[in-house]
Amino acid sequence: MSLLVFGGIAASLGAVIHYSGNPANSGPREVLALFETSQGSQANLKTRLKSETPTGVAATVVLADDDTIGMQPTLGVEYSEAPVLAAEAQPTGQGDEDSAGAGIRINGTLVRPGESYGEITRITSLDPAPISGLSERVNGLTLPRISAEGRAPSDVYARPFANPGNQPVVALVIGGLGINATHTKAAINELPPEVTLSFAPDAGNLQYWVNQAREKGHEVLIEVPMEAFEYGRMKMHPQTLLANDDGTRNIPRLERLLSRASGYFGIINYQGAKFAEDAGAVNSVLDILKDRGVALIEDGSFSGGAFDTAAGQTNLKYARAASTIDAKMNADDIRNELLGLETLAKESGGSMGAGYAYPLTIEIAKDWTKDLQTRGVLLAPVSALTAEKSAENDALQPVKTGSLMQAPLNPEG
Repeated sequence: MSLLVFGGIAASLGAVIHYSGNPANSGPREVLALFETSQGSQANLKTRLKSETPTGVAATVVLADDDTIGMQPTLGVEYSEAPVLAAEAQPTGQGDEDSAGAGIRINGTLVRPGESYGEITRITSLDPAPISGLSERVNGLTLPRISAEGRAPSDVYARPFANPGNQPVVALVIGGLGINATHTKAAINELPPEVTLSFAPDAGNLQYWVNQAREKGHEVLIEVPMEAFEYGRMKMHPQTLLANDDGTRNIPRLERLLSRASGYFGIINYQGAKFAEDAGAVNSVLDILKDRGVALIEDGSFSGGAFDTAAGQTNLKYARAASTIDAKMNADDIRNELLGLETLAKESGGSMGAGYAYPLTIEIAKDWTKDLQTRGVLLAPVSALTAEKSAENDALQPVKTGSLMQAPLNPEG
């Protein structure tokens, strides 16, 4: 009975307060709005709290230092950066740039504080493949070809390069890509775009990986398996180019490998010491590469450069790596090989090294390229060191990459 009495009294007091009380006298309050409203709300905006905290509010609002208008809530989700409008990124007046500290224009290009002209003018992506006129259908295969205008894949699919200061240049190719997705992504995304990437022909979604590499600015090679002396004890790839072959087996195999993707400027050997010593087998293959406008890169694993003479006889675009940088999987050995390439470049104008997409190789190569130019050497794509060889220039002093003529270290465009 007493509970009913006290309950009735409490309910009566609540009703009196609800209907006759003034909520404004209940305590300090402040209305906050997260965003602008179109209803003429008198609420304070969230963004004002950064510099103005309402007085008399019995709560503390803490905002991050980077809280700005238009910032999206994170909620643990990463958002892609919003595109910058051209009008915002490039002020129209010189006075506006100077007064805002936005930078200056060099040859029409805006350079902001902390940026260099070279950094913002470097090529960040290459045209997607295939490019019109550079392929044809033969026996159900899509193969590279020289266009009707005389443009060769070895030129069109190469990364453009210029060396106005005629600095020593060093090139690096990282291979074995497309098999391990994690390692492939690391090479594509973390290495500078001047580093050339080579892909195994058996890679799944090979064209996808080639497109990804070119989008990041890397020129691309396709790896071609060639017969090695050890093949008596190991299983050969079904499309391996063989020694003691006049082209009957090798040319169909080469065409199958070339048809695996488009967008590469050349091929690079995978093994092949035995194949390279057979002049007849090599010449029949290099004739096809020359006719189709595809360059040949040797990975430096052959003593003496076994492809030199054959490349000279076919006038093929060709370059040879001076060393395999990760033949010994040791961090100090890899660094020493890279330093050796720098020294060789300073002595002879250019050098080239080859390696594989091991995590250790990628990490060391990435660090090595960061301040390479400050040491007086310019990082170049491998295509910049290729040169057309001929029998007449065999006696010329080579840039020590396998070329028998001075490679185009400072090509036009």
